[in-house]
Amino acid sequence: MPAASDITQDLDRAFWWIGGVCIVLLVGITVAMLILVFRYRRSRATTTSQVEGHRLLEAVWIVIPTAIVMWMFYVGYKGFTLIRTMPSEAMVVQVTGKQWAWSFHYPEEGVDSDRMVVPVGATVRCELTAPREDVIHSFYIPDFRVKEDALPGRSTQLWFKADREGTYDIFCAEFCGKDHAKMITTLRVVPEAAYRDWLRAEVAKKYEPLVFEAFVESDHPKFKELSIDGQALYATFCASCHWAAGDGSGLPDEARDFRQPAGWKLGPKVVDIYRTLALGIEGTRMRAYPNFAPWEKVAVAQHVRSFLGDRAPVDSRQDYDGLVQEYGLDKIQKPKEAIPIERAMELLVREAAAATKPSSTTTLPVE
Repeated sequence: MPAASDITQDLDRAFWWIGGVCIVLLVGITVAMLILVFRYRRSRATTTSQVEGHRLLEAVWIVIPTAIVMWMFYVGYKGFTLIRTMPSEAMVVQVTGKQWAWSFHYPEEGVDSDRMVVPVGATVRCELTAPREDVIHSFYIPDFRVKEDALPGRSTQLWFKADREGTYDIFCAEFCGKDHAKMITTLRVVPEAAYRDWLRAEVAKKYEPLVFEAFVESDHPKFKELSIDGQALYATFCASCHWAAGDGSGLPDEARDFRQPAGWKLGPKVVDIYRTLALGIEGTRMRAYPNFAPWEKVAVAQHVRSFLGDRAPVDSRQDYDGLVQEYGLDKIQKPKEAIPIERAMELLVREAAAATKPSSTTTLPVE
C-alpha cells in the first residue's frame, strides 16, 4: 500500500533495499549451488588433488557478507532511530486500548472520541496504555508504518506525521480475545479548519441537555456515545485525595470516605454530588470544577455514588427537576472559554492559597 507520510517513505526504502539484497543473495547462491551440484556430481567426478585453503576466496566470503550485513544494520538502525525518537514538539493524543475498542483523548482540548482525527501536516505523538485489568493490545496504522503495544497499567509511545489527507484504518495487531478482529477504527487526516470544526462539535456534545435516566442509570448509553468515562475522570481528578477505592486515604486527612453513607455535606445522591462538583465546598480543599461539562459531572457523580453499593440512594424525578431548574440543564449549555495556561496557573495558586488559609470555623469534610 502507498505510504501516507513522507517519513514513512524512508522506512519503505529501507525495507525494499534490505529485501532486494536478500532476494539477490538468495537467487545468486541458489543458482550457483545448482550449477556446482550438477557440474561436479559424483558420477562425473575424477580424482583431484586435495585443496587445503584459498586465502583470497576466504577473505572474499568473509569481507563481502560482513559488509552487506553491516550496511543492512545501518539502514535498519536509521529507520529504528527515526521511529523511536519522539519529536520534542508534537500534538499529543492519549490512546487507550481495551477489549475490544480504541478510545482517544485529546488532553489540551478535553475531547474524547472513538475515532482519531488530526489536522493535515501535524506531527502526532500517541501515548498508549490499557486498563490494568485488561490484556495487551497493539496499536497499528499500516499506512503510516507504525505499530506499538498498549500495555495494561503501563505507558508506551509512537509518533507519525500526517502529510496527506484521507481516512486510514487502525487495527489491533495483538490477539486479545474473541472480538479481536472487530477492534478496528479509523484515523482521519483533515484540513486545519475541518479539524477545528470537529473539535468544537465534539466539545458541544457534552453540553447537550441532560436526561433524567442518566441520573439513575450508571451505564446510560449517552455516556458511551459521548466517550465519557466517569471512572477515568475520577482517577485523574479525585483519586489523589479520595483514593481509587473511595476510602479517603489520599493526601488530605479530612478527605471524604465515599463508602460511608453518613456525614456527607450535601448528600450522596447524584444531584448532590453534581452540586459539589459545580460549587466546591468553602473552607476545604474541595474545589469546584467549572470546566467539567454537565455530562462529565454526572458521570463522575455516578462513579462516586457507586462506592456505597446497595446503600446508595436513588435520585427521584423531583431531585432531577430541581437541579435542572437550578442550573438550566434542560437547555444546551455553552462550553467554558479556554484561557491561557499562565492565567490558569495563577487562578490555581490563588484557589489553593484560599483553601489553606486558617479559619475560625471547623474544617468541613471534603466531598
